[in-house]
Amino acid sequence: MKSSVWILLLFLCCGLSAQKENMNLSRWHTNDKVEASDYQLIRKSKLYYFLSNDNVNIYIDIKVEEHGIQNRILKEGLTIWISMDGKEEKKMGVRFPIGSQNQGTHRKTDHQENNSVPDGNPVNPIAVANTIEIIGFTTEQQRHFPSDNHDSFRGSVKYDEAGILYYKLVIPIFKLPIRNTRAGNGAMPFILGIEYGSLPVVNKQGENRGPAPSSIFHSRSSGAGASELQWINNVRLATSK
Repeated sequence: MKSSVWILLLFLCCGLSAQKENMNLSRWHTNDKVEASDYQLIRKSKLYYFLSNDNVNIYIDIKVEEHGIQNRILKEGLTIWISMDGKEEKKMGVRFPIGSQNQGTHRKTDHQENNSVPDGNPVNPIAVANTIEIIGFTTEQQRHFPSDNHDSFRGSVKYDEAGILYYKLVIPIFKLPIRNTRAGNGAMPFILGIEYGSLPVVNKQGENRGPAPSSIFHSRSSGAGASELQWINNVRLATSK
């Protein structure tokens, strides 16, 4: 009998240990500087990411070293998907940047900045990476706004001297349908998705209706031009420093 109890306890401990190891814990945000050792590698997508938060915002930092991926993000856009239901689904997200080749697909009434350049001059992808688009946030009326908006979602993309692209997205916590745990020890874990290379669906009026349905993404080839999506499961926010 005693041996059976010890075996049961061993399985429970191993299960709890595995759950803890699989948990992606956000760090408490103290400043905007991210050390090289803070980043974690997503091997399949070749991206490095770092998650942090305070009582107000969630901070998503991404480091991109490969020039091909840098170009795709700046030209085709990047979307951060947020799922609170424990499912890898693309219903709510933040698209930033929307991509230089997708400029003009959103309504000008939402964002008054003019991203056009004189005919014959190439568009600088970094220069036009200044618009945020939110997808699936039912309580938000405005869908597009400047990326330097300090009162809401905001973001930035920039190169360093070594040619590495650094991405930052700030999401206000109160904008998300976060649920607290029954134990009262913080918010329940959720899922983040990082997708680049996806194209928006545009209606006849030229208005962006958000990303293409999942079926379209899955039907595309995994070669050049296909979108890349990586999920980060079991994200838990930090509760204190």
